Amino acid sequence: MKKNLFFLILSCLFYISCMNQTEKVQVAEKNKKKTLTLMVYMAADNDLEPYALSNLRAMERAVSHGMNVLVLLDRAEGYDETYGNWTDTRLFEVIHDEGSANGLKSKRIACPTLGLTASENTELDMAQPSVLKGFIEFCKGSYTAENYALVIWGHGSGWKAFAVDDRTDSYMSVKNLGAAVRGQELSVIGFDTCFGGVLENLYELKDCADYAVACPGVTPSTGWDYKRLLEKLSNLCGEGARESWNADSRELALAMAESSAVQTGVFDCGRLREVFSAFEAFSHALSDTVTDSQSRSSMLTQLLGIRNYSYTQNPCDLYLDIPSTASFYSSSADAALAEKARLLKQTVEQASLTVETQRCGIGVHLIPKSSSGALESTHASDYVKDLQRTDQSAFIKESSWWVPTKDRNSESLLDKLFYTVY
Repeated sequence: MKKNLFFLILSCLFYISCMNQTEKVQVAEKNKKKTLTLMVYMAADNDLEPYALSNLRAMERAVSHGMNVLVLLDRAEGYDETYGNWTDTRLFEVIHDEGSANGLKSKRIACPTLGLTASENTELDMAQPSVLKGFIEFCKGSYTAENYALVIWGHGSGWKAFAVDDRTDSYMSVKNLGAAVRGQELSVIGFDTCFGGVLENLYELKDCADYAVACPGVTPSTGWDYKRLLEKLSNLCGEGARESWNADSRELALAMAESSAVQTGVFDCGRLREVFSAFEAFSHALSDTVTDSQSRSSMLTQLLGIRNYSYTQNPCDLYLDIPSTASFYSSSADAALAEKARLLKQTVEQASLTVETQRCGIGVHLIPKSSSGALESTHASDYVKDLQRTDQSAFIKESSWWVPTKDRNSESLLDKLFYTVY
């Protein structure tokens, strides 16, 4: 009896020892510095709420290794009542789920930086750049990794707005977006939004990341394929893939683009200044050809016949595709214009990475469309260059040959096309 008791005690001690060792391994694995921390800024306090929840569940179904995935999710009222129908803002660490869970399996965590707890309801205005900045800083401080990437998720209108928050009736401007992400040492910034890939937005990010991933036109409300994305990133970040990881984050950016259902571009942020300069030179040459009402009418007709991007519903903004515009004028009889057009096309190609067989375009705002679909006669005041204002994007402030001006009589192309009296 005593002998049996002795072996029972010995077995128990061995089991406890093994359990302690297993826990130590699990803790060590959890604390091990990951290859990537992916941050998803999910501004869904609007009609996109159901798709936000669907995307979070897709992340949970992915089998991923070697990375942290954090999601800051702001829900709305009146669109989706699932998962407890909470409507505040919550931060989640994504946890894998085989698909059997009825609710969200991801771990809700506290974020003192933003005043969030793991149990209390707190409403944040996701349109505020301080919220985005605080989210990034918390994730970097609490989930250290070799690389950091950010996804901006939600509505986007290109040159003007991201992270639309219906509760506060506000949005994050391009300038404020740049201020929030600048200096954060991000490898990639991806836009799961409409009109993220326009020059006004991309130029703001020229010194904010290695790469930007964005579509110049409309994207599906359903969002990216996040299960595919996380599993692709797992192949890049997992233990066996560390040696093949590309330090410039090129493969991470391509993985983001490939997870989109529509053509989405990958842009080298280090070359966006060159793109801006080439576009300015091209705009200057194009402006020089507009000398009277006849040449103005002819050019407007030409531009409207080139590939463009806009919503199917009006009113909305109309964006020209820059590479298509450059291609159209590269065979111009005006030698100076043709040269600038060819240079612009080449510069855009050098700044863009190929996704599958095609390069994605870059948009630029031409003019708003009215509720009837006709062109408006004026631009929004926020798009009119005003040196006295401090809230305009770098593109608007620095452009001399494209954007309209406050006095409306400059030599910029949009002034000549819409405001100059001949």
